[in-house]
Amino acid sequence: MNKKIIESIRGVMGVSGVIIWDVNTGQYHKLLPARISAAETATICSSLTKFSQQTQPGKRVIARFQKGWIWLVNADNFALLIMAKPDLITTTLNLVLKSAIPNLEAELKSAPAVVPKNKHFKKEHVALLARTINLTLGYFQGQISRFEIAELLRREKDALIERYPMLKHLTVDANGGVILIKGAEKNIDYTFVQASADLIQAFLYHAQQKASTIGFDIEELTVDYREALSQIGFYGYFRSTQRQPL
Repeated sequence: MNKKIIESIRGVMGVSGVIIWDVNTGQYHKLLPARISAAETATICSSLTKFSQQTQPGKRVIARFQKGWIWLVNADNFALLIMAKPDLITTTLNLVLKSAIPNLEAELKSAPAVVPKNKHFKKEHVALLARTINLTLGYFQGQISRFEIAELLRREKDALIERYPMLKHLTVDANGGVILIKGAEKNIDYTFVQASADLIQAFLYHAQQKASTIGFDIEELTVDYREALSQIGFYGYFRSTQRQPL
């Protein structure tokens, strides 16, 4: 990403920190004060991701506190968080954002997708991820009808498929499960790990309207496959895409 864009935002008088999350690659671009620890940065980044996933593109939130400002912007290809001091000159920031936001959209939309690598990921993990999704769906059978499970998962899959094209290789059946299209493994790469984690989190987020998700533990549910799922980073993605309860 062109550093001049984020630097122009950071250069506005009163702005103390900027984070941009690239929706297409999952990368974070940051200019933060040295006083913010790595753990705090990880928490802030996770919150920015959740904001992007739970709001429509075009959404803007501005909050003023005693100690400063928080600006959040959700766009088609990125989410932006700005931290500022009480003396922020808002008119200047708005003027800078008027050019920065379309420039970011144009750049990040045209940027080539970066496929993350994992030396442990193999084609057999594709079926394992499908199995993990089905274990989650099975957990709620008895609380939600199979038809409702299928409808809910199909809706969430359709909502995520533009971000994760790999999901097109999964078919949602009427019995409340997913089926991996035969031979799809050869066309699926490591992004399927993140796609599966996000799909499960999206399902859980909306399933709580119909059933109790209290006590659901993905690691306990997949205990027989824990080592393999840990090696490919599934649990890390699962935690990073967790959504706030309704």
